[in-house]
Amino acid sequence: MVEFKIFGIPVRVEMSFWFTLGLIGLIGSNVQSSNALLELALFVLAGFLSILIHELGHALMIKKYRLPTQIVLSSFGGYAMFPAGVLNRLQAFLVTAAGPALQILTAVLFWFTIKQVEMGDNMLTHFCLIFVAISIFWGLLNCLPIVPLDGGQMLASILGPKKTRTVYLISVITAIAIGAVAVYFRAPFGILLAGLFAYQNYKAWQQTKP
Repeated sequence: MVEFKIFGIPVRVEMSFWFTLGLIGLIGSNVQSSNALLELALFVLAGFLSILIHELGHALMIKKYRLPTQIVLSSFGGYAMFPAGVLNRLQAFLVTAAGPALQILTAVLFWFTIKQVEMGDNMLTHFCLIFVAISIFWGLLNCLPIVPLDGGQMLASILGPKKTRTVYLISVITAIAIGAVAVYFRAPFGILLAGLFAYQNYKAWQQTKP
């Protein structure tokens, strides 16, 4: 476990985070490449930086409302903790939206830097391209209206607590649609993730009284 502070915000990185990033990097890498280990290390570093920036977006907005916060990176992502039941719907929406917004904005800045500066074909350029790809993918994925992704949380903030069942239903439909796309492209990980989201939200929809 790694612990440090950034902008006064405590950050805890659990071992499961490194393991999951490494596993994803291995699945998508060419193990026969002579630079396989270096490329894997660059992927893990880029993923760490990208997801940290994402959670930092949440945490900085939480600090704007003068609330205590802490970032935890674990397994497939992370979260920024803060006291429950304090934020109103608009504040909750802005806190949630700040994560993917900062992540995607940073990726765009990296992309324009690569285009404007002649960096050449080297490991630094490779790292920047990996960072941009992860950030755009992760940021857009999190904007899908599926609970517990940021998009699902933003939808819940917009519709309010009286429309909780509607949020879960939209999450189920969206997850099924994403699963169908994953089947078409033969993406086992996408199928598994979409199936899990669909199941979790369907159970939540069943358990929520009309």
